Amino acid sequence: MASRAQNGSGYTYKVGKSYKTVIRCKGLVITATAKTASESKRIAKDKAKRIPAAQLADRSRKRRSNLSTFLPKWLDEQHRPHLAYSTYQRYKGLERIHILPLLGNYYLEELTPRVIAEFLAQLRVLGVGPRSIQQARILLSLALRAAEEQELIIENPVRKVRNPHYRSPQIEPLALEDVRRLLYTYAGTYMSARLHLALLCGLRQGEALGLRWQDIDWARNSIQITKQMQTHDGQRVLVPLKTYRSHRTIFLANETVKVLKQHMVLIGELKENSAKWEDTGLVFPSANGLPISPKTDFKNWHRCLDMCGIPAKRLHDARHTAATLMYSQGVGIETISRALGHSSSAITSRLYVHSAEEPLVEAANILNHLLI
Repeated sequence: MASRAQNGSGYTYKVGKSYKTVIRCKGLVITATAKTASESKRIAKDKAKRIPAAQLADRSRKRRSNLSTFLPKWLDEQHRPHLAYSTYQRYKGLERIHILPLLGNYYLEELTPRVIAEFLAQLRVLGVGPRSIQQARILLSLALRAAEEQELIIENPVRKVRNPHYRSPQIEPLALEDVRRLLYTYAGTYMSARLHLALLCGLRQGEALGLRWQDIDWARNSIQITKQMQTHDGQRVLVPLKTYRSHRTIFLANETVKVLKQHMVLIGELKENSAKWEDTGLVFPSANGLPISPKTDFKNWHRCLDMCGIPAKRLHDARHTAATLMYSQGVGIETISRALGHSSSAITSRLYVHSAEEPLVEAANILNHLLI
């Protein structure tokens, strides 16, 4: 962050090739930008002199807003349109459970870096997980940045508070032998296609449960990932994907195409035997054709692992498994990133490729040839 020189009740600092002055005058935040620091100060002071006394008095009476008033209103009315539904729900939980009980009575201008740092430390004492603490800081930073832009505070205090350290849990993708055992054991069953799309294609749970038959291109052996299934207000609904890069075409192995065609026959039989079938066009519906519950999907996954004698793992670990299997067979990081729908290949490399020794052995062999 640019260094700031204190200027009375405000600050002057460089922004690009210009200088910006921010001062507080009887509850009103005044800003001015100019080519020089002295000029920006002069303009800001002139603005303060031209403000009618009545406006200053009115602003002084109204300016004080505590966090319990500002945060819910900002999150619901201003920030919610920019969020995925699941992210909004997570932020509301952080707001309700952690932030407002501890900081809600503070006025915005009272939220100093020290107060924010003590709040994060208190969350740790209360046993809140590191990831939730990190997300609470992110939410506070976004909200107070908006308050700064609205000139309710001079600057966002969260900028001066160190981001809590968060160490990702150790992830162990399934070994190739385990993948083969699962696919062999469940061949010809409802779970066969589900396992293929999880372990070989790396689909997220919402993407797999939101897949429709119309998304499959049998002529090209591919599927289009354009929607995901989520729970909104207790209802399972199809919603847009989170990012542009999540929209993608995945080309399927011949064996996966064969399994999907067998799965289509199974769904047809399920439809014929159901007295209350509702045709949603989903590849993985429930027994009556409606969207399957994510909890049921999780239970099915763990039942498969248990049946094959594989230690319990998260369903999301299947996605890590797909990435690692592709990498172990020489598929490039950028290609894997596109297949998984990541926003950047750096995410794929850092988080989704594990214990893939074959490319490393190959690299060592290539270097060895230089020495022979």
